Formats: sequence, C-alpha cells, structure tokens
Amino acid sequence: MIVVVLAAALAGGALAATSRTAARIPVSEKEWGVAPRPALAKAGRVTFVVKNIGHLKHEFLVVKTRTLAAKLKVRAAKAVLGGPTVGRIALLAPGQTRRLSLRLAVGHYVLLCNLPAHYQAGQRIDFRVHA
Repeated sequence: MIVVVLAAALAGGALAATSRTAARIPVSEKEWGVAPRPALAKAGRVTFVVKNIGHLKHEFLVVKTRTLAAKLKVRAAKAVLGGPTVGRIALLAPGQTRRLSLRLAVGHYVLLCNLPAHYQAGQRIDFRVHA
C-alpha cells in the first residue's frame, strides 16, 4: 500500500519540488580572486550568492566555455570570453551581496570579473556543472 502511494506521488509530481530547488553557491569576490564554495554544481537551477569582500567595485560573469579560466586570451586589459555569457551581475560595491539565479547545462564555465585588468590580476576560476 505504501509503495503504491509513493509511486503515485512520484508519477503525479508531488515530490518533484525537491528536484526543482536551486543549488545555492556562495561566492566571495575580492582583489584578486573569485571563490565559489563549492566550485561545482548539478545541472539545473543554480543560485550564486555573490559577496564583494574587497575594497574595489567588481562584476561577476558566468561564461560557458571549453577554455580554462587561466587560459582566456586578453585584449585591451579584458578577457576575451571565448563563449557565451550566461549570467552577469553588473557591479558590486564593496560589502554588497547580490544573487544570480541561472539554469545551467552540463559543462565547463568560467566565473570572473572582467573589469579592466581584474581578470589579468587573477580574478577568475573554473566552475563545473555535472549531470
């Protein structure tokens, strides 16, 4: 009897809410780093909670690319992204926290600040999304 009720609940989507909840990834940004905890997530809804713990303004980009974070080309003191930007927080003032919710597919992403010279100074990290 319990098995039948559970199977009916699963078929009807009554228990699907847990699979729809977004993975919450806290991210600290500062001079000169981006630190997500953890640096991976399961495919689906991902919410980055980004806090600028530095002393300068920063931005937060999520770029889908096959290129490793440290290997992006640079032109005019900015990274050439090598793939689509799937999400962005334009500017974070020092001490500010903002959220960015995205639906991410399996693959490799780079999280970075691409204000002039910030990428070159090391404000980037690889982020993986798995099945």
